[in-house]
Amino acid sequence: MRTLAFINLKGGTGKTVSAANVAHILAAFHRKKVLLVDGDKQGNASRYFQVYGEHDGTAALLLADGLDTESVERTIYRTGYNGLDIITSNMDLYTTDRELYGDSADTSGKLAAALERVRNDYDFCIIDNGPAVDMVTLNVLAAADDVLIPIRPDEFSFSGLLDLVEQVQAVREGVNPGLTLRGAFFTHWQNRPAFVEARQSLEDSGICPVFQTAINYNPRVPESTLEETPLCVFAPRSWAAIQYKKLTAEYLSLTDSDKRKEG
Repeated sequence: MRTLAFINLKGGTGKTVSAANVAHILAAFHRKKVLLVDGDKQGNASRYFQVYGEHDGTAALLLADGLDTESVERTIYRTGYNGLDIITSNMDLYTTDRELYGDSADTSGKLAAALERVRNDYDFCIIDNGPAVDMVTLNVLAAADDVLIPIRPDEFSFSGLLDLVEQVQAVREGVNPGLTLRGAFFTHWQNRPAFVEARQSLEDSGICPVFQTAINYNPRVPESTLEETPLCVFAPRSWAAIQYKKLTAEYLSLTDSDKRKEG
């Protein structure tokens, strides 16, 4: 199982929509077995697949000690889409973060240990994450193989990017040496000179790799969240659906390239 985390310290960049739709595309179009983990206390990824509620989910995994496989499996729910399951989240995750922070023991590897129990059941694990540097985020980074950063082409998003990259590097050096920052990709994109300049500026900075695929601003995206339906089902011919397919393919090409190098 390869684990991909979508992370940005700023809200409104498209983390949840990106995580949810990449997970759905991997399952529906690449025929992968996918586990989506909702790591945001708002539970929007859970809402997107209409399974938000008082479930044992991510919070339960982070608080439990010595989980066995059966206990982890009890936190996994079906989404209604073939090949795609989810571990849900709700506001319990806020309290969980506070408890983990106050624990004198090292709790950074609890999510990784839980996911290890179901590693052989899935091809990919996709993790949505809240806009914060907290104990939940640390657990997500400790459990991930890859990180993707959705970013809006504006100064406010850029200002926190270096901090996030440094956080990823710190986790790689101290906790998870297998962690790879795959790069950033633009959301809310428009083909305007200022946006093109912003992209070029980020590429020239060398802060992190930049994906070729950008997700255009499209009203079908927020509409899909209101309908709680993945884009490739809600609006399959929309540019956003097409671009998320391209983003997924671009990501897979990177992981395939790694496999060829290892081989």
